[in-house]
Amino acid sequence: MKIALDISPIKTGHKIRGIGSYTEKLTRELQKYKDQVELELFENPNSPPPADVIHYPYFDLFFHTLPFRATTSRVVTIHDVIPLVFPDYFPVGVKGYLSFFFQKMALRNVNAVICDSENSKKDIISKLSYPSEKIHPIYLAPGENFKKISNKKLLDEVSKRFNLPSNFILYVGDVNWNKNIPNLLKAVKLAKVNIVMVGSALVDKNLVQTEGIDKLIKELGISSQITRTGYIEENDLIAIYNLAECSVLPSFYEGFGLPVVESMACGTPVICSNVASLSEIAKDIAIFCDPTDSQDIADNISAVLNLSPQKLESLSTKLIRYTAKFSWQKVAKQTIKVYESVV
Repeated sequence: MKIALDISPIKTGHKIRGIGSYTEKLTRELQKYKDQVELELFENPNSPPPADVIHYPYFDLFFHTLPFRATTSRVVTIHDVIPLVFPDYFPVGVKGYLSFFFQKMALRNVNAVICDSENSKKDIISKLSYPSEKIHPIYLAPGENFKKISNKKLLDEVSKRFNLPSNFILYVGDVNWNKNIPNLLKAVKLAKVNIVMVGSALVDKNLVQTEGIDKLIKELGISSQITRTGYIEENDLIAIYNLAECSVLPSFYEGFGLPVVESMACGTPVICSNVASLSEIAKDIAIFCDPTDSQDIADNISAVLNLSPQKLESLSTKLIRYTAKFSWQKVAKQTIKVYESVV
């Protein structure tokens, strides 16, 4: 079975975002299954090579990136449709809506959709009117290098290089409205903790959201409690997960929530919202908070920081054991099953 996989996200600005990471890890894993798939990679979405199945590993809602014409079976990955669930917070303009119309039309000529969670499947059915039986939720996974690190020298080196505080909580992600950063920052003030914030958008001065974050940090008087690293390489990120006392993802909505399982794989406690895919992915192993209540977020942070060493060790063991069920091997095998279903 010959599969043509669009790797354009690895070659664009998406490379350092979730879509690029997904494309890169999926490509690497699928290449291990040469007895089942013959993989051909291409970079121009409009010029796929001849194949049994063409896989587009992303779907842009407001840019017309998916060709109308289908010469063979096609699979598209749609990670989430959050801008359609909360349109008031993601204004797109006339051009955006026009592109959305064409994208939705092009989706009719797609044989199967892969998404990141059952919650995303529900949204895709509702907002894109795509048939339920053709949608396949496949959980994402942390990279295989995400694990507990016992090498203190390595951890100290990363801590010094990024000038990290000795004790801190961690946020990894973007600056979009659904990430709920204002309430997170208010919780940081209430809990009187340091926070390390990882992500390229958090240091991008051209973004309106980042300007708003800068302003709020000054208003709250917590500049000394904030460390922003920008984008960092995966090995450094893994070390920072290990150094953190806990990770916090108080999102209003997520299509999956990869930082949750990345943190858990490193044995680091997670505080996240009990909403959308987060409750689905984290089950009862995370500490859940009310994303609308900064005091509740702060109280949960304080509760985790006050756990005894014995309870922390027990929780860490449970987290690592739980995330063993998420793997890129599973992602690849389930993706191949989708390919087989449309040939």
